[in-house]
Amino acid sequence: MSAPLPLSAERGFTFDAWMVLESYPSGDEKPVDEQIPASIAQQASKGRGFDLFIDPFGRWGMKVATDNGMVEVVAPSRFPLYGWTRVSASYDPASGQASLYLDGREIARSPGRRPARFRPANTVFQIAHSFRAAPLLVFNINGLNAAYDEVRVFDDAVAIDAGPARRGPLPSAAESLRVPTSRFASDLQRPSYHAMPQANWTNEPHGLVRRGDTWHMFYQRTPNGPFKTMMAWGHLKSDDLVHWTDLPIALYPELQTPTFGFDMKGIWSGDVVNGPGGLGLAFYTSVNYSPNLFNPGISMAISEDPDLIRWKKVGPLLDRTGVADFRDPYVWFEGTTAHMIVGAALGGSGGLAYYRCDNLADRACWKRQPAFAPFAKMDVGSDIWEMPVFEKIAADRYILVANPIGGAVGKYTTPATRGVYWVGTWNGKTFRPLDPKPRVLDVLPGHLSPTIERDKDGRITAVGIVDERRAPQAQLRAGWAHTFSLPRLWRLLPDGRTLGQSPVPALAALRDPATAIATRVSGAGDVAVGDLGRAVEIDATFEGPSPAGRFGLTIARSADGREATRILYDPATREIVLDKRQSTLGGDQEGPQLLRGAYDVAAFGEPRRFHVFVDHSVVDVFVNDAAAFSFRTYPSLADASRFGVTATAPVTAQVKAWRMNAAPIR
Repeated sequence: MSAPLPLSAERGFTFDAWMVLESYPSGDEKPVDEQIPASIAQQASKGRGFDLFIDPFGRWGMKVATDNGMVEVVAPSRFPLYGWTRVSASYDPASGQASLYLDGREIARSPGRRPARFRPANTVFQIAHSFRAAPLLVFNINGLNAAYDEVRVFDDAVAIDAGPARRGPLPSAAESLRVPTSRFASDLQRPSYHAMPQANWTNEPHGLVRRGDTWHMFYQRTPNGPFKTMMAWGHLKSDDLVHWTDLPIALYPELQTPTFGFDMKGIWSGDVVNGPGGLGLAFYTSVNYSPNLFNPGISMAISEDPDLIRWKKVGPLLDRTGVADFRDPYVWFEGTTAHMIVGAALGGSGGLAYYRCDNLADRACWKRQPAFAPFAKMDVGSDIWEMPVFEKIAADRYILVANPIGGAVGKYTTPATRGVYWVGTWNGKTFRPLDPKPRVLDVLPGHLSPTIERDKDGRITAVGIVDERRAPQAQLRAGWAHTFSLPRLWRLLPDGRTLGQSPVPALAALRDPATAIATRVSGAGDVAVGDLGRAVEIDATFEGPSPAGRFGLTIARSADGREATRILYDPATREIVLDKRQSTLGGDQEGPQLLRGAYDVAAFGEPRRFHVFVDHSVVDVFVNDAAAFSFRTYPSLADASRFGVTATAPVTAQVKAWRMNAAPIR
């Protein structure tokens, strides 16, 4: 927001406003002295004007250009978050002093009392926008997430009193920070019933944890824009895994000294567990710029809050001694013993570092253990594993999930970046896979890094990330990036070595019964079924003997057929085929448009039921309530919302479908 503002060199100025700040501004992942702060308000150019600045660690103050040089005043404590605050600042040329105020009380004053004329800038006055850009790829990263009210600038150094100085009551801080639905109302690609932040960038969910009837999910977040830098931990909660409420940021980078903080570069992924005495325990990867001080490190934070909103950082627990690199701790308890596995680079392969602790009250209790599993035989040619998960899945079986990256693994290569898993046995010290060759978590790549927790019935529930497959410029235009998968239930299939996945039943609550379709269709080619918009659930069961040719569903099809996405099974090759070659007329989509993935008929059964959830650009597919995959597709035509059955030879299918109601983040 900009406005012309004539200011006097002799009289100075006073800034006064009410604001509520959701998060500190993003910074590039660089040391403190290389950061470019954001601006609460400024009218500045090089060597002129004033800048009421704030940096990525919440440190704030004001710089004022004068005839005697730059005058700077710095606040003694970090700027408050999530609450309305009256912010005031002034410069008086008669005394040469700059002052800062919070809620009408002076909190800092520049040193010295030497008169000096103010040097106004010949630019516009702006709020929430720095006069110095902080470029990162196609983005400018030093913006603010804030709400302002009653912004006033006086053309002299007026007195700031301690009164409220308001004309009326303020709305709640949460409502003021809420992103209005109108912002994305015309966005054809933004999901409406998948969990995701209100705006900006997200990545892996982690620390899915249930406390009574409430689920909490923590996740990677950049709160200031659709870009990855200096990550924080976002926080969502839900009573049903379908409707989610946005909560304040749980953890964000901080400094312990003016130039150093053990997690100053970012709060990377980790895990949250229910600890002894009802404590919430967060374990996370902390990164900084030191060559030897826990960089990276595994750090811990503790919450005594039943709602897991307030956290106290304990500090680093582990460094990467003994491994080339590591990240993403996963923690579980067996009796009073805590176990931790951490995704690691072992030099010759990806794998895990394994630790145990018998006394959580002692930060030094974590001790490195012998090899958790035979990683050299299990790896797929990666440099490092990320986001491990380990859980008992049957009476005598455990499942280990990891996401190998680097080395021979790439986003669009073979092997591709994706979740893989092993089923095996666990004797309390060593995991032994039934087969060292990993199985793929999803039939096709597109979904990865699930976080898990058990529901009240003991069933394993998992939520992963379905990442973007479009260019950064498209993400900048959109104002958001990435979404979470729909929650899935995990189970071990009858063969004792294959993971089965199905959608959580609670998703049925989103169905609009007035739009229900139930029909039987037959034919070959593209057989139209209906059009229920861009948010739809489709449940198709193919009848009779196995069809002779390829068969499946067409989704996101335009009326003229120029855009369509096809999900098929090819019985000749026993592969699931995702055909996105006609999925969009736009130019934003990245990656291969024709994907094939082996389908295990022995484990999953002959494919008959295709249960598909379409939510604008994200699609979750379940075959026989056993095999699963998720992907992104970006149709550009407004009417690309039709669906139907498709086959190269005649087929018959029973099809049910519903329009899905939106489940916006509250």
